[in-house]
Amino acid sequence: MIITDQDAAIAKGISIVMPSTFHRFCIWHILNKFSEKINAMVYNKQYHLLVRIIKNSEFPAEFEERWHEAMSHTGLHCNEWLQTMYDIHSRWVPAYVKHIFSAGMSSSQRSESGHSFLKKYVNRKNSLMGFITRFNRALSHQRHEELVANHVDLNEQPWVTESVMMESQMVKIYTKKVFMLFHNEVVKSNLYICSKKETFSHMKTYVVQILEHRPNFDRPRELQYYTDTDFVSCSCRTFDFEGYPCRHMICFLKKKQVLLLPEKYILQRWTKNAKIDSACETNASNYRDDSFIQVLMGYHGMLSQKAQVLVDDAALTDARSTFPLDEFEMLNMRVKEIDNGGNVGNIKSKSSSQSCEVQQVIEDPTGVRAKGCGKRLKSSKEKAMSRGIRQCSVCGVNGHGKRTCPRLSDRYNVGNFSETQYDYDDPREDGRDDATFTSIASSDFHFDL
Repeated sequence: MIITDQDAAIAKGISIVMPSTFHRFCIWHILNKFSEKINAMVYNKQYHLLVRIIKNSEFPAEFEERWHEAMSHTGLHCNEWLQTMYDIHSRWVPAYVKHIFSAGMSSSQRSESGHSFLKKYVNRKNSLMGFITRFNRALSHQRHEELVANHVDLNEQPWVTESVMMESQMVKIYTKKVFMLFHNEVVKSNLYICSKKETFSHMKTYVVQILEHRPNFDRPRELQYYTDTDFVSCSCRTFDFEGYPCRHMICFLKKKQVLLLPEKYILQRWTKNAKIDSACETNASNYRDDSFIQVLMGYHGMLSQKAQVLVDDAALTDARSTFPLDEFEMLNMRVKEIDNGGNVGNIKSKSSSQSCEVQQVIEDPTGVRAKGCGKRLKSSKEKAMSRGIRQCSVCGVNGHGKRTCPRLSDRYNVGNFSETQYDYDDPREDGRDDATFTSIASSDFHFDL
């Protein structure tokens, strides 16, 4: 799955380059346009209703029924933009896309956060070498944060109740962040009850609902238990969408007296060994204990420390920097040959012959206009706020309106409304013409006391 905005060029490129990838539109961008595409009064009254219909509908038929009912009730069935969004609802409505795993993401926040992170280090004014230096600095910072997170997962474990064997099992497998989500589901599962609904040849259906009605809890869910594969799925689609069992599935497992979470419900990417298994392709299944992970982390820390000391010493002068660059390349080739089981005797000669080749001069690339770098389009509200200073229709002076005009306020504040107490200024003296003076004279108020 890939999540982007509704850019036509990106959608066309994905369909050509990645035809088998499910392309989903960012729901945040679509919901954010409701205030611009819908009448202001209707938006204030019906926005939360539309959001509940979009996010709380579990099945496509339920969404379509509730959507058409809301359109006819609010009178928005004539809105062309809403009709366009409904035509592509299979690309962004959760009821149509929650069966595809996306790590709980429904918007393009990962790419937006990546842009925000890189903007702290690089900008369009950097040269090519400056960009490389700043980019490497950003990567170092990101890898440091990853090492901190790995240290927390390996050495810090949340407190769990030993009587709950499923939590004692998963606290050693899941990362700390995912385990806290799983722990919340285990706690909430104690408030639900599971009952059998129907039985078929290869499937049984169950209903999981709250023990007593509470407005803050979700509605009853339907579970489908496949007897041939011994697998259960829930109508909330939390396991399919986010990758960890929901409270309804845990309630079903408790009813079946399953004390430990089966391996089929444990997604490998949320475990502490996810990165280790991807890095160690050879005999990775034989090294899944915590001691091996700690050994690898020790190797990583030792090599990083020695490499950092070397980089700090070599970066002082040009002569020092040239020699480690060639050696780093040779060491990298030797390490790869060791993993492949090949002969490393000819590596030095290969690297030396490559270094003798003519080096090309790389210059800074020419600047180009990136997508979205133009002037931002302002909404109607922002345009109204950015208009010029108001001009009074009574005296013609900028900076105030008719209600706050000092000429009118002076007339209201005097004790006697006799015309003899006013010392009128001739508007022709400050450069105004006769038409303006006529407008001022016609706007005088008369009071009958």
